[in-house]
Amino acid sequence: MVTCADHLATLAKQEMKFKSSRETKLTHDDMHNIDVSDLGAELKALSRYISAGSTPKAVLEYMCTNKMTNLFPNAFAALQILLTLPVTAASGERSFFKLKLIKTHLRSTMTHERLVSLATISIEHELAQTVDLQQEAVKIFATKKARKAPL
Repeated sequence: MVTCADHLATLAKQEMKFKSSRETKLTHDDMHNIDVSDLGAELKALSRYISAGSTPKAVLEYMCTNKMTNLFPNAFAALQILLTLPVTAASGERSFFKLKLIKTHLRSTMTHERLVSLATISIEHELAQTVDLQQEAVKIFATKKARKAPL
């Protein structure tokens, strides 16, 4: 039979494990810029001062203009870290996204050579815009489909 004390002990162990995992994520070479135990309380208290749907940048600006940086030092440090993280994944994944669209849309009727050609055109779209593809396509089609008329 599980008692209330056992339940509290397991909850305490789970909470300590969760807090220690959060603390390892906010620690670098034994340096602590953010106190994990105070961060949650600071964010809860800070939420009373800001409106719902505010961006992190707006919250940081609000804290600076109202001189709240010393009042919420952990939240201030966390917001600074959040706003300085580089977020540049979208431009690098553009070609892979286009390749996925091409594959899913034309998978059943496409050969590998055609897929590679379309992917190249999609990736090198700036170069493809400078080339007159219509004239080249007409020439290739005309040479392949030319029929000799019997005399």
